[in-house]
Amino acid sequence: MRRQTFHTTTETNAVPVLLLLYVFATAMPAGVTLNMKIEMCLAEVVAMCVKTFEFMDQILVTCLSSLTICCYAPNEHLPSKQEKQRVRESVCEHSTERVELSMELALGAMAGLAPKLGDLLMQEYVVQKGLKPDIVSLSRELVTMKAGLEDLSKVPPEQLTEVEKLWARHIRELSYDMEDAVDDFVLRVAGGECAADANVFKKILGKAAAAVKKVKHRRQISDKVKDIKKLSNELAGLRAKYTVRGAGADLAMSTGIDPRVLNLYKKESDLVGIEESRNKVIKMLSIGTKDDAYTHASELNLKIVSIVGVGGLGKTTLAKTVHDMLKNQFGCSAFISVGRTPSLTRTFEKMLVELDKNYKQVDMARWDIERFGNELHEFLQDKRYFIVVDDIWDVESWEAIRYALKDNNCGSRIIITTRNLEVATKAGEVYRLKHLSDGNSRILFYKRIQSQEGESLDGVSGELSSKIIDKCDGIPLAIIAIASLLVERPYEDWSIVYDSIGFGNGDNTTKILSYSYYDLPSYLKPCLLHLSILTEDSIRDRKSVIWMWIGEGFVHPGKKEGSQFEVGERYFNELVNRSLIQPMDNDFTQCFCIHDIVFDLIRKLSGIENFVTILDSSDQHASLDSLRNRKKTGMTHTDNKVRRLVVRNHHVQCFPEDTMPEVLRSFNIEDSKIEIMDQLHRFRVCRVLHLQGCYVPISLKHIGRLLHLKYLGISYIAVNELPMELGHLKSLQALVLVDIGLDELPPAVCSLTQLMCLIAEGFKRFPADRMGNLTSLEELRLETVAGRSTTEDLVVGLGKLTRLRMVKITFSEKLDESLQKALVRSLCNLRELQELVLASTGLSQQGATMWEGWEPPMQLRRLLIYGIRFSRLPGWINRSRLPRLCFLFLGVYTIEVQDLDNLASLLELSYLDLGGYSWPPGYTVGTDGFRNLRFCKVGTALKFHMGAMPRLEELQFKVYAGYWSWVEDGVPLEQFPTKEVIEDLDLGLDNLLSLEKVIVQVDCSGATAAEVQEVEAMVTRAVENHPNRPTIKMDRECEGNILSDERRVALLQQHIERHLGVLEWKDAPDAQFISYLRKYRHLQKAVNFIDCAGARMCEVEKVEAAFRRAAELHPNHPTIQLIRTNTDEMVSSSDRPDTELDDDHDDSPDNLLCKLQLRN
Repeated sequence: MRRQTFHTTTETNAVPVLLLLYVFATAMPAGVTLNMKIEMCLAEVVAMCVKTFEFMDQILVTCLSSLTICCYAPNEHLPSKQEKQRVRESVCEHSTERVELSMELALGAMAGLAPKLGDLLMQEYVVQKGLKPDIVSLSRELVTMKAGLEDLSKVPPEQLTEVEKLWARHIRELSYDMEDAVDDFVLRVAGGECAADANVFKKILGKAAAAVKKVKHRRQISDKVKDIKKLSNELAGLRAKYTVRGAGADLAMSTGIDPRVLNLYKKESDLVGIEESRNKVIKMLSIGTKDDAYTHASELNLKIVSIVGVGGLGKTTLAKTVHDMLKNQFGCSAFISVGRTPSLTRTFEKMLVELDKNYKQVDMARWDIERFGNELHEFLQDKRYFIVVDDIWDVESWEAIRYALKDNNCGSRIIITTRNLEVATKAGEVYRLKHLSDGNSRILFYKRIQSQEGESLDGVSGELSSKIIDKCDGIPLAIIAIASLLVERPYEDWSIVYDSIGFGNGDNTTKILSYSYYDLPSYLKPCLLHLSILTEDSIRDRKSVIWMWIGEGFVHPGKKEGSQFEVGERYFNELVNRSLIQPMDNDFTQCFCIHDIVFDLIRKLSGIENFVTILDSSDQHASLDSLRNRKKTGMTHTDNKVRRLVVRNHHVQCFPEDTMPEVLRSFNIEDSKIEIMDQLHRFRVCRVLHLQGCYVPISLKHIGRLLHLKYLGISYIAVNELPMELGHLKSLQALVLVDIGLDELPPAVCSLTQLMCLIAEGFKRFPADRMGNLTSLEELRLETVAGRSTTEDLVVGLGKLTRLRMVKITFSEKLDESLQKALVRSLCNLRELQELVLASTGLSQQGATMWEGWEPPMQLRRLLIYGIRFSRLPGWINRSRLPRLCFLFLGVYTIEVQDLDNLASLLELSYLDLGGYSWPPGYTVGTDGFRNLRFCKVGTALKFHMGAMPRLEELQFKVYAGYWSWVEDGVPLEQFPTKEVIEDLDLGLDNLLSLEKVIVQVDCSGATAAEVQEVEAMVTRAVENHPNRPTIKMDRECEGNILSDERRVALLQQHIERHLGVLEWKDAPDAQFISYLRKYRHLQKAVNFIDCAGARMCEVEKVEAAFRRAAELHPNHPTIQLIRTNTDEMVSSSDRPDTELDDDHDDSPDNLLCKLQLRN
């Protein structure tokens, strides 16, 4: 079609033209399209006419809206799918094999930009406007630049020329701007249809506005592409002129955590060379007890021991080992990390919570230091406490903490760790931690290198390994870091690594860690640098960090690599394997921390590369580093933009200096007062928004305008409301809402169809009937789901979310039989499930029959079900059905020998807790099972052969000091006192070679005080004989049921008389009646006075029948006499209606009879 030219030079001839355009537009039938050229022509007419007739603006826009519905005339050639695919391939044909991998520190957004340019080329407008050659040319140039930047990223900064640094920074900023422009264009031009229920006039206006915006954005992208292409050509010329160099290639990804790494962190008491230091520190503490007559009076004074040494030497590990060994000898204990720039209020708050868990319920957000000091003084007034204060940097911080710790003459002890000798000397007696000896250094080095203990390394030269170990100077952190560098490399490359590190006479630890960073593949570097947003000495959940990586765009899986989160997990595991982050024992590597030396390096590199800018009033070191490193870059404000901003402990009234919210890609605010939320609409390109612990209520009025947002986290903040506009965030992938002060999760959340992670805690109501719309969900965590109808809707909707990998739901409703059946049906649809955590606040005692219908996916790794007590272990828990199961918690009433044999065959099982119910006594654990078990909680004492459970670190079991019987299938088994079992079995705890901790629950029911003490002494002796000297903790249960000697005699009598209330016993299971009678081993006759007050006839008869059955099952078959009392106070059905019944869906004959009588 030819372009039409309109001449509108006067008002008189302009009006007819406008009217003609309006009539022409409104008369055009639906589906008729025009060429882009006409659209552009009309746009020019509109622009001119608007200037002439402002009052005609709305009419003109309406005209244009009807003319710009589509971009092609019916007879014009449209690109086919095959042509579109060729366009995409033309962009990516020169990219590297992993072009889909995420951006790297020096690459900016380069790696993710090429596919987006390919998508842009599919836009019809780009094809018609002749931009295709420009974009293809730009794409090829960017791929070349990406390769050059990847090379530069492997070179330490001090080895780069200033030109190379400047070139890399300009390219990084260029890639950010280009990605923002492309994303913005695609979202805005391809976005938003008018509401289906809008009237005709509103539809016309909506299309008009969209049309004008499309014209504007198409022109902007055209100009942007040309400007960026021009700049990229200039930068390419700069690179060629000054010969920017390159380096080696990326390394392959790792897929799991190396077990050798876990061994280095998990067994502190078995660390290389720690025994001597540990024993000396314990001796310096001079542990005595207040009640010990032989304890010298001076030992009851507060004693402080300081452990001093250089960074990475193992001070924290030593202090924690001593703390874990001795803490059970004190009334309360705490282990607190302080750091270089401490927040003393946070330090005191953590200390109080560790000393007494009840402080978790106390709101201490507004307490000042004086209030904390007074509270600690008062709490510790009469306590014998043991506190470790880790990582103190200056005298002032120590003196402030010391002031709050009371010397109460109770024999309390304090350990501090520090690098500062002045601090150590002022605190108390000093222990100087020595560097590892050459022998111990060699043992630690090979412990990381070898795949199995004692394995020889063929071809490894003692001379070269000695040179490497010598350069580590006996510092464990350096030894582990360099061993992690070498573990996956052939021996022939060791000398290359040694020569590349550039060892000298200075701090070789930092050089080793720096080399470890530059040795990382490009896809891991941004993930590591992103951790600079954390606080020093913090412990974080790995899942939350991985979701942030995904939101930032660091994780892009390739073909057949799994989901984004699974790829993110592999990134995390590789950083663990390289010893750059340390897994914690909490929940078995679910949490992690970073050594302070590594953290300092990450912060430094992040600042140099303008990766993250940190403003923290409580951490001036981090803030000053961020500002100083930004100034060092030598770039102008517009060229060195703040892309990621962390604000912590600030009163935020305006945006920080040199910060433009329009270019922020990530904004983190923690523990601050925010007054800028009304400017949310300016965060045009923000991908990650994280708000936590802010002091004043915030408004999210403009949250719906953040169209690029992929991660939204709001925690521990009062939010005025979650607006319906939240549903506009179509790019959102992770939504985390925890305790935000709202009762209801809005239905708008259920329209976020791209959402992969939903965490909602602290709500009372959920749009459960619409949750099935979130079909992209991979992780779902809800707490607490209340109400019968909501629970039913959620359980049914769960079956529609077939991509779920992780489910964690807490129900306030008891999961009765019908709910469990519906739940099992839904779970059968979740074939990708890897983790299932279900909790119910009400206890459901159900059989395992309904759960036998569940066929769990073979990749299930974690299974935890609270609030449902299984009568037996489900049959599908075995090696063939669940080969990857590593974490199991179920409440199982009866455990059989076959069940334990099945569990023993699970090769990856590391955590086992089946509840403290009925276990087969005398079960012997052999050497052919439980090979990877690290935590085990059993219902009774077991026997262990030598070499059994070789990796077990913590064992929990229950002993009954009195007489005990248990019931299986309604039949009571032989009764016995646990103390006899302990004597017969000899436990064999010393055969558990890795045992570090033992927790014993002593049930005092039916025992005398002497019997309880005897059982405790037996267990203590068994633990003390262990060569590892594991810590032991005794917890008494039912201590109020300890019997006097007179009461014990009464239990042995042949005749008893008891008064029993029907209302107290009407809901008791048969096992309780049986247990009640079997306490009397010599019983011949039992007279029970049945108190009928307030009970119905059916309830009285139910209790009497249960007692008769219990008497029949007693070994002596005693005669039983039942005498009713207070029959005149019984009630009828009308006095206590059905609504007062405990509707637990009990269909037993007695209950059915009771219900029938009530109806009659």
